[in-house]
Amino acid sequence: MKHASQALIIGGGIGGPAASLFLRRAGIESRIFEAYPEATTIGGGFQIAPNGMRALEALGLADSVRAAGVPSGNFVFRNQQGKTISQIDLSGSGSGVTILRAAFQQILLDEIGRQHVSIEYGKRLCGIEYEGNLVAARFEDGSVERGDILLAVDGVNSCARALILRDHASPRYTGFVSLGGFAKAGSASPADPRDAHSLSFTVGSRFQFGYAKVSEAPTRWGWWTHLPQEQELTRADLQAIPDDVLRDRVLGAFKGWHPPIEALVSNTAKVMRTAIYDVPSLPTWHVGRVMLLGDAAHAMSPAGGQGASLALEDGMLVTKFLAGRSRPEEAFARAESVLRLRAERMVKQATENDQRQVKELGPFGQWLRDRMFPLFTPLITREIRRQYAALEPFCAGAA
Repeated sequence: MKHASQALIIGGGIGGPAASLFLRRAGIESRIFEAYPEATTIGGGFQIAPNGMRALEALGLADSVRAAGVPSGNFVFRNQQGKTISQIDLSGSGSGVTILRAAFQQILLDEIGRQHVSIEYGKRLCGIEYEGNLVAARFEDGSVERGDILLAVDGVNSCARALILRDHASPRYTGFVSLGGFAKAGSASPADPRDAHSLSFTVGSRFQFGYAKVSEAPTRWGWWTHLPQEQELTRADLQAIPDDVLRDRVLGAFKGWHPPIEALVSNTAKVMRTAIYDVPSLPTWHVGRVMLLGDAAHAMSPAGGQGASLALEDGMLVTKFLAGRSRPEEAFARAESVLRLRAERMVKQATENDQRQVKELGPFGQWLRDRMFPLFTPLITREIRRQYAALEPFCAGAA
């Protein structure tokens, strides 16, 4: 069999279900296998950028996502005293949407249920083999599943990546942890009405703090920051740190910064925490009839603001080339040639964003930054718009 009609998808997070929906629209059936024992609709909030929303439009899910989240087509930058030093208006590119990860995940799970896409939990991949033109996926529970192709959308610690690219099994620790949470309802709403539909970033002598409204009903404000963590902690060790210890660390880093920063943090009961890893560059994203997508191929720091959106685009573009009746190996090579350079550039930029904000600026450095930032805003705006529009020539008729 030259063409794909049955796909195995490893990973039931965001990218896996989205890829399955694109495939189904192209007449390719798929089954999803998730390592966790059940659906995990938990996590913080994030923005789906305009390019990600374009992919959701192709799936017919954009309106549901907008209804569950908050349109956010503007970036506002302030210094630690609260003075606005720059704004980036991206409304002309189509607005992004800030949304709770759990809400977005549920939209995808509901849709694959309506589309009768199979998803099985407790299926941790441990082997990949070939049986003629079929790919056989072996799981730790002893089961074996077969399909024409295997799409691995199993995250930064991808088991599939470890199997097909053994020298690149582990992601790179960036030396940062992401901390964030949700303030209690009504406890810390910002005074500036622009903040309701913006991503707000505050920069000081060192570090950066961000906040945004992530849902309208009920109204919820989320916040985030990336702080350096030289010692790499295991997930268990990081989760074992008491919330009040992390909350005090954040309050210490941003003491005296403009409202509502301290109020947002002080009124957060549960501090979410994640060590930040990335996957800067792989020798290839595909081997035979197996292809890595999303964070499995190009994980980046959340400072890039594109993790979810790139995963959505990956599924859309791979499906487009598969639907062209190309042999899977050819379709994967074409998709990688379109997606790879841009994704790696964004991974690099995300890392630089984190590293830049830990450099100490004295009073003159802050004064100079506040005055120079507006001069560079048009260039930054054009670059962001270019990134959003980069795949438009390839998206006509996608899925």
